[in-house]
Amino acid sequence: MLSEKDNEIIRHLRGNARAKIVGLSKKLNLPVTTLYSKLRRYEQKLIKKHTSLIDFTQLGYFKSVYLVLKANGSKKQELRDYLTQHSSVNSLFRINYGYDYLVECIFHDEKEVTDFLGKLQEEFGSEVHMHNVIEEIKREEFMAHQDEKEHDSSERGGT
Repeated sequence: MLSEKDNEIIRHLRGNARAKIVGLSKKLNLPVTTLYSKLRRYEQKLIKKHTSLIDFTQLGYFKSVYLVLKANGSKKQELRDYLTQHSSVNSLFRINYGYDYLVECIFHDEKEVTDFLGKLQEEFGSEVHMHNVIEEIKREEFMAHQDEKEHDSSERGGT
C-alpha cells in the first residue's frame, strides 16, 4: 500500500508526467532529493512506461477502431502473435466472458480496416465485433485530478 504522499506524487505525475522535479517538490513540500529517489523507485516497480497520448488524426490517420475478438481455438496462439506484431495494433488486451481479445487499432484508411478484418476472419477464423470511436470523451485521467477534488472538499469542510 502506498502512503498518502506517494499517492499525491502519482496523482501529479498522472496529470503531467513532464513536470519539473523542482516545481513538483515545491508543490508537494518535499526535498528534491527525496522526490528524485521516490521517482526512481516508482520506475523500477510501479511505472510501466513513459508515453505520450497522440491525436492520430492530426498525423493523417483515418480512425481508431476497437475490436472484440473470439479466436478460433486451433489458431489462438497464431492470432495472438499476429496481433502482437501488427503495426496497426496500438493496444491489445486478453479478455473474458466468451471473447479472447480487445484490440485497439489505428488505420490510415477504410481499405486498411477492411483488409485487416478480412485477414482476421479468413486466415484466423476469428469472430470479430468492430466498434468505431466517434468521440474521445476522457482518456488516461484516473488519479490525475483526485488531489484537486480532495483539496476542494477539505476546504469546504468535507462536503
